[in-house]
Amino acid sequence: MLTVAVASSLYQQMQLDVLAFEKKYAIKVRLISGSTGRLYNQIIQGAPFDVFIAADKQRPALLMQQGRSLSQHVMGQAYVALQVANGFHQDLKILKQKNIRHIAIASPDVAPFGQAAKAVLQQHGLWKDLKPKLVYAQNALQAQMMLNKGLVDAAFVATGQESVSLARIPYIGVLLSQDERARQWLQHFSLSETVGR
Repeated sequence: MLTVAVASSLYQQMQLDVLAFEKKYAIKVRLISGSTGRLYNQIIQGAPFDVFIAADKQRPALLMQQGRSLSQHVMGQAYVALQVANGFHQDLKILKQKNIRHIAIASPDVAPFGQAAKAVLQQHGLWKDLKPKLVYAQNALQAQMMLNKGLVDAAFVATGQESVSLARIPYIGVLLSQDERARQWLQHFSLSETVGR
């Protein structure tokens, strides 16, 4: 069985992709989802992942420096968007309205989507003002779930729609094992190889 650690923002799409991959190659795949920072920490502590799909360039670069990465591949990209109720907004001033009391954001300490959202708020001079309204989620997927359940009034979420985006997030696939099935996985899904050994 192939074990793939995947950033939570890509997890739902990857579940669908896995079904097609398993059918085509007759290779069983187990997906482990989490924030990029938490998955990275698990790899450092020896988690037996064959592939790691990160939602940033920083952790894959660190794994390469540490000699843990055999190759790295561009897997695609996603976008950070602000969602209020059922609509996306690019004007962040909406967050200052009194009816927006709680805003979900992935934890900037471990989640690239949280780091990107924080950077956007800082660029617009809103980080300090909005900090009391922020509710921290473990990752972008949890922020979306909090909004969907009505626990917050707005959320910074992952989207595939560039037209509503506030920031861009790269997905980098990292080969962590010599297993040929892992190479096959990355070759199947990658757009290009960025770094190899």
